[in-house]
Amino acid sequence: MKSLLFVFLSLLAAAPARADVFDGFTQFATQGNLKPFARDLADLLGSGTFQSGRPLGFSGFDAGGRASVQFSPDKNDAILRNHGVRAFWLPLVQAEIGMPKGIDGFIRGVSDQGLTIAGGGLRYGFINASDKPWEPQLMLVGVAHSVVHQYFSAIHAGGSLVYSMGTAFFNPYLGAGFDRMRLVAHSASTADAALNGAAVNTFESRFTAGLRLRPWTFVYINAAYILTHGNSGAEAGLGVRF
Repeated sequence: MKSLLFVFLSLLAAAPARADVFDGFTQFATQGNLKPFARDLADLLGSGTFQSGRPLGFSGFDAGGRASVQFSPDKNDAILRNHGVRAFWLPLVQAEIGMPKGIDGFIRGVSDQGLTIAGGGLRYGFINASDKPWEPQLMLVGVAHSVVHQYFSAIHAGGSLVYSMGTAFFNPYLGAGFDRMRLVAHSASTADAALNGAAVNTFESRFTAGLRLRPWTFVYINAAYILTHGNSGAEAGLGVRF
């Protein structure tokens, strides 16, 4: 576990900082548009937690980068829309380890766009891990994140059921799940002087269809389409898996 933490922190330190797309919060946030803003952020956090229904297996290891994008903000998300944000995305680094009885543990996070994100979760494989071609695999995934920003903070929890099958080099997967978010404002805005301390809770479904390729024995890339609360997005990943 110490080795896993070391790799995770090294990847986190190497992630480059980018401009803060959430900077419009102090101008456009109101108690009425906090919910769509929270939904959009929850979408990015809930994505990228899986790229197969197969558990790693005991002593297995996976480390890499994830990126999730939403093609446009929610139609009611005036915080992002009025700030000129169109497609927006979030990178995360993730490290995983296989444990006994079909359980995987993982940690993930990043410091980016003014956000500091730390999270992790567990996966459980309902079917014994197998590398037989087109052997079905079914997995349950749970994840939680803590999010801190200068203007707000959030707690996210999500879950997914994942199905996959394929070969060692070609692995389609499907996922269905949910994202729950509690977001709290920590500043007023020019649009709402009473915003400080306001809190909202959201709960939305999420559906994923993707493909993982392994061009080399221990290296994989994956990409997927995401649909959540009426908005389209995508996720991608690159990593090493043993």
